[in-house]
Parts: sequence; structure tokens; C-alpha cells
Amino acid sequence: MADYPVIDVHVHTHRDARTGVQAMGGSPRTPQGWSGTIEELLPFMAENGIEKIIQVNFTPVWDMLQAARRRLPQDQTPAQRAEAEEQLRQEMVGRVIRRNEWTCQVAQEHSDKIVAYVGIDPVEDAATMASDLEACHQRGARGIKLHTCVQRVAPNDRRLWPGYEALQRLGMAVLSHCGPFEGIEFDASRPKLFEEAARDFPNLTLVLAHCGGQPYYDEAVELAQRCPNVYFDCTGVVDGSGRRATSDQEIVALFRRIGLERIMFGSDWAFRDPMPDVHRVERLPLSTEEKRMVLAENARRVLGL
Repeated sequence: MADYPVIDVHVHTHRDARTGVQAMGGSPRTPQGWSGTIEELLPFMAENGIEKIIQVNFTPVWDMLQAARRRLPQDQTPAQRAEAEEQLRQEMVGRVIRRNEWTCQVAQEHSDKIVAYVGIDPVEDAATMASDLEACHQRGARGIKLHTCVQRVAPNDRRLWPGYEALQRLGMAVLSHCGPFEGIEFDASRPKLFEEAARDFPNLTLVLAHCGGQPYYDEAVELAQRCPNVYFDCTGVVDGSGRRATSDQEIVALFRRIGLERIMFGSDWAFRDPMPDVHRVERLPLSTEEKRMVLAENARRVLGL
């Protein structure tokens, strides 16, 4: 049980155990065997004093689309190929929209505990991206999750601009993966590449996961200094499970360089157990007020939770 109120801004949920385990590469990542279902999440929150979570659900259609394209007949005419690829694109758009609908539904059913962040993807055209965000906002969604590496989209890709525009207009936020991602070679996921969007959309709140990601912490600090609408979550940074040898002093120094008021707690549940990280934050050489800021109050203030 946590000693302080906790809001976890980085939680992955799935409709059923099969889908969740598939997203984890075929087997659960934690000793608890979590798959990311709501039936697992809610008791965990109650048992450990997690006040609220943001479910950051996006649909990884890039890999799906590449696999589907490879299965197309090789003897198609250019016109047939174009028609088939458009059908595949529309199928992927449907997947994005259906996952968003489910995410919103879950959050509506548990509005005291769960906040919906939905997905956008360059596979959508500008009008569809904006209209789906409108529909999700009407159903209570408060932001989106962007996974630059898995979606193979740079944060300064102009295909995202219609989405950013709609998000800013609707008062929704962006929480994006930032930094390297194991198993995917994609260098367009660095903190500095978020600056163009931060400047073009100054009223859009951008939250960069993993404090910008190692080895880009210096870039994250520089971006924070230049762009007041950029914030960070500490998913995988505190790492109380001991996977990385980062000292308490190094973590506190990074938080202070970025600004304690810019850091929010995140865990990557159900891929990881949040509680070792919660307890490590509680043990860090920070003031009581600073611990409260990181664990809940910054998210409450910045994201309106």
C-alpha cells in the first residue's frame, strides 16, 4: 500500500487476456501474470491505494498493415493493388476507432478510477482523425497516447498536425513514448523532435514518457527549458525493480534539472508492477511535498484529474 496518493498516468489495458498477452509478445511480463484486463486492474488499484489511472491505449496498426500488404497477390495490376491497399488502410482505421470506442466505454463505466487516452495514427486521413477525436472527447477521453516507435511515426510528422490541432482545440493532451524502444530501430523518437509540435501548438499539453528516455535526458532538460507546455512521466526511470543501477541521487538530480513540477508518475502496468517504483519514490531524498507532486499532484494539476 502506498503512503501517499498515487495517480498512474501510464497504464495499458486490454479487452481480454488473450489480446493482452499477445501485446506482450506471447507471455506475461510480471510474476503476477497480468495480461492487462480491467478485471485484474481494479482489484490491484484497490489493494495498493492507486487513486486513479490513465489508460494509454493506442492501436499498433503499422506492423499489421505491413504484414497484410505482404500477403497481397503479387500478380495484381497497379489499379488492383491500389484498391487492395486502400481496403487495408480502411480496415486499420476501423481497428483504431474500435479500440478507441472500447477505451472510452471502460473509462465511462469506471469514471472515478479510469481516464481514457485514445489513439491516433497516420493511417487515418485528416478528417477521420479529427472527427474520431471529437467523438472520443464527447465520450470523456482526455488525451491520446502516441507511441512513436511502435507506430513508426516521428512526433514532427506533419500527418499528425490535424490531430494536434483537434487536441489543442478540445483541450486534450498528448502522452507519447520518447526514447529508444527495445526491439525496434527507430531514431525519430527523441525529445528534440517534439519541439516543433510544442511551438506550433503552444496550448497543447505534451507529456513525454520515460523522462525523454535514456540516453536523451539532456535533450529532455533542454526541451523543458524552451517549451513550457512539455511535461514528463517517470515510467521506467525510477525502476524500483532494480533492473537498472540508477542511484537515488541520479534520479533526484534528473528530476530537479527537468523541474519537479513537470514530473508525473507512470508505471507501464501491466508490463510492469508499479509498486516498487511507488515505494522508491517514497524513499527518495525529496521533501514530502515533492513526493506528493510526483506521485499525484502534478498529474492532478497538469492533466486536470
